[in-house]
Amino acid sequence: MHNNVEKLTQIVQDKIQRLKELYEVTEKIGVSITSNNLEELKNLLTTKQKIIEEIDKLDADFIPLYNVFKKQNKVESIFALEGKVTEEISKLKALFIETKALLEKIKEKDDKNLQNITAISEKIENKLEELSKNKEGYIEYLKYYTPDSYFLDKKR
Repeated sequence: MHNNVEKLTQIVQDKIQRLKELYEVTEKIGVSITSNNLEELKNLLTTKQKIIEEIDKLDADFIPLYNVFKKQNKVESIFALEGKVTEEISKLKALFIETKALLEKIKEKDDKNLQNITAISEKIENKLEELSKNKEGYIEYLKYYTPDSYFLDKKR
């Protein structure tokens, strides 16, 4: 069990590091959205996706180990563990709390970025609608108010 807790701790520490990177990238995405830098936004989204894939791999390693840990200790969560709390388990609990806090910060930032993108999208949609109406009006104007063509003979 001791070895299992060490592995879990290492995986969670690696995940925290990736989450910090993810938060930084998410902040940069917010800046690129507000500055309309689409090329940088594209690159940052690619970077974000790679970090998410790395986190997914860590989670895939973590889940089976954590399930074994819960089964060995007959608990549903590490936070339900009472009598056998060691320094290593306390450290792991603290890492879980830090992970949750980071995830919440990332979610807040993502939500704000989504609001900004939605606002920009609505502005673009309204502008396109306005342009479309203007074009329709211009076409209607041309239908009814285009003067007839006349042929002028300049030789006379």
